[in-house]
Amino acid sequence: MSIKTKLFFIALLPVALISVAMVFVIDLQSSRMARAQGETVRKMYTDIKHAELRNYVMLARNALNPIYTSNLKTKRQAQREVAEIARKMTFGTDSYFFIYEGDGKNIVNPRLTHLVGSNWIGLEDDDGRHVVRDLIERARRGGEFYSYIWKKPSSGEYVEKLGYSVYLDKWNWMLGTGIYMDDVSEQVAMVQTELSNNVKQTRLVLFVLSLGAIILTAAIIANARLSEQKMADTRLKELTARLVDAQELERKRVSRELHDSISQLLVSTRYGLETALSRTRRNSKVSEPIAKSMHALDNAISEVRRISIALRPSVLDDMGLASAVTSLGAEFAKHSNIAVAVQVDQVRDLLSEEAKTALYRVIQEGLTNVARHSSARHVRIRLIRRGAHVILELDDDGRGLAGNRDVTNSGGIGIRNMEERIDTFDGTIQFLRSKMGGLAIRVSLPIEKRRAKIAA
Repeated sequence: MSIKTKLFFIALLPVALISVAMVFVIDLQSSRMARAQGETVRKMYTDIKHAELRNYVMLARNALNPIYTSNLKTKRQAQREVAEIARKMTFGTDSYFFIYEGDGKNIVNPRLTHLVGSNWIGLEDDDGRHVVRDLIERARRGGEFYSYIWKKPSSGEYVEKLGYSVYLDKWNWMLGTGIYMDDVSEQVAMVQTELSNNVKQTRLVLFVLSLGAIILTAAIIANARLSEQKMADTRLKELTARLVDAQELERKRVSRELHDSISQLLVSTRYGLETALSRTRRNSKVSEPIAKSMHALDNAISEVRRISIALRPSVLDDMGLASAVTSLGAEFAKHSNIAVAVQVDQVRDLLSEEAKTALYRVIQEGLTNVARHSSARHVRIRLIRRGAHVILELDDDGRGLAGNRDVTNSGGIGIRNMEERIDTFDGTIQFLRSKMGGLAIRVSLPIEKRRAKIAA
């Protein structure tokens, strides 16, 4: 199977399958979404109606309260005036206030006047609920919402109604009102219809986009001229970069653990031994082992710090590449007895943090090779900017190259690691004979245009 055929199936099949799956899922979920949206809208409107009803009843109660609490009129006069005011307080086409006595006798009902004067304590709606009795009971409990079926005056139809009532204890009256909920059902139906239309439009857009994606992918594949080797090299390069990044992150983590945890524990232990030693000076049998332990701890602390710096020097993150290279040269000279001359320019923002780390690792690997294989006495490190590139030069006066031996072909893992790190950032690395007599490493990394403008 050719590369184009493979690309065709790899690119087009997932698009087609995902498109079919998305259409199926949209159809499956649309009904659930419609129901959920309907319930949400119903709850929202119901909450609004609750607040509206409570406000209406409270307004009516406040309007009637001066008469209800007045002692200047007889009870009959006050009741007559309250009933007359309640009869006139209407809102909307079908909304009104009603008053019942505690035993169920209707006193005020401006829309259904045939109910006035009769006792309706046993009245039931179509669902078998005792409407008047339940409203009175809820009013006595302090006012609660109550849903029931009631005749709508404007249409004459029996629809759902939401009622709210309060109790006038002084007169044994129940004052309440209600709002018909058929408009809520209409709003829910409108929302569900709109959602259904949106689902259809989404399905159509998805179909068009999927068809366009398939056509575009087919056109790209038809005009592509890529080789399998190039694709493999590109993927391998990306994988190498990710592995290097993951390795650096792990080194950084382990380095911080060594520095912040183990090193601190060792230092704390040494302080403890030093305290113990200061208290046991007279006892040589005890002080001598403690002194030896302190010496061993000092060596362990130095070794932990050396390993921590080798894994990931904190100065590279805190002070930058120039300081890190200078510190690395000084540390190498101290432990290897090889003279190191360092000439480093400030790189600042000319390179990314990853590129700086790659240069640092190349220097670190180069110095390791010098210490292990070259028998050198002097090492020179130069890190400078030259035009649109950052140049690294590492020279030693050791044994260098034997004859015409090619380091890139005969080198070990360290050489390959250096090459892969530099290649990740489109740089070049060369291994040459140094003017000092040993091996010379030459690295050139291009400066990103965006970073060059920032640095300028």
